[in-house]
Amino acid sequence: MKKPNLCSPARGFLLLQQMISLLLSALLLLMLTHAFVVQWQAFRQQSQLTFLHQTAIQSHTLLQRELSQSGFWAGLDVTQVKPSQPAIPVQGDCHSTGIDSGSFPLAGQIWLTLYAGTVGAANTPACLTNAVKQSDFIQLKHLAGDPLRLADLRANRSYLQQSGLSGRFIRSGDAGLNNQFWYWPYRHEVYYVAKQTLAGESVPVLMRKRLVRNQQGNLTMDTAAVLDGVEMIAVEIGLDLDADGQAEQFIPADQLAAASWGQRQTIRQIRYFVLLRALQAESGYRNEQLYQLGQRQFQARGDPYRRLLISSSVKVAPSA
Repeated sequence: MKKPNLCSPARGFLLLQQMISLLLSALLLLMLTHAFVVQWQAFRQQSQLTFLHQTAIQSHTLLQRELSQSGFWAGLDVTQVKPSQPAIPVQGDCHSTGIDSGSFPLAGQIWLTLYAGTVGAANTPACLTNAVKQSDFIQLKHLAGDPLRLADLRANRSYLQQSGLSGRFIRSGDAGLNNQFWYWPYRHEVYYVAKQTLAGESVPVLMRKRLVRNQQGNLTMDTAAVLDGVEMIAVEIGLDLDADGQAEQFIPADQLAAASWGQRQTIRQIRYFVLLRALQAESGYRNEQLYQLGQRQFQARGDPYRRLLISSSVKVAPSA
């Protein structure tokens, strides 16, 4: 019986075909893998940019709204707001020694309705214990909403009781309240940047401390995260030097003298710069860009995070 020829030309040709087929399959798989990686990187990049632009819109909306309301005091000058007797205690109040008394005016102390500065400086509010240094904070105190009657007051809020051309701060349930007065909802908020952990990574977050009344009936500065991805804030104050209602000079908030903060009639504009950072590192990307936040600079140190710098300004009216 004739034995098969294992080394016949036909069998060798089939083996060569299989090797070529495997090689082509490997090349095709490599091309598909590369295309997938490129598409994934493009998707990640687009996702990062979309996140940054969405955060930019939210940041603008928030700051424009809050800063534009900072001068509203229902026709009262802040000098017509009397210190409460006895003083209203606030747990974790955001006072600054020698600069601002905190949530409510105190006899013999400065009380500022608008205030900003750089975290880590001597004028930093005592409540900002975990804030990122070198970034600015913004403190706002103003009335909000429509005036209420006594029956409409909510237990978790504080109010300004207006009587003619004077007012005092009260809590619902305090003595001496009646329907002869209007009651304006009062807001005290402080915005700043802090670091939080998300999915095992440290991310910058815009934080807000807000005056609320807790379940025990005590006033306290509640802390909450507002927007992820806010890495740095810089604030400049526009001063009216010739009483024409327009800002002629802009000064970084941390360089504005304490006495100038108390002269709200000279503060006409607030310019802010917000540096946003993507939450996730991007493979193959290195950020070494220099960002100009007004008169301040931020140098990226070659990290794998995309950033976006936004800026705008808000005209503010005197506290009245």
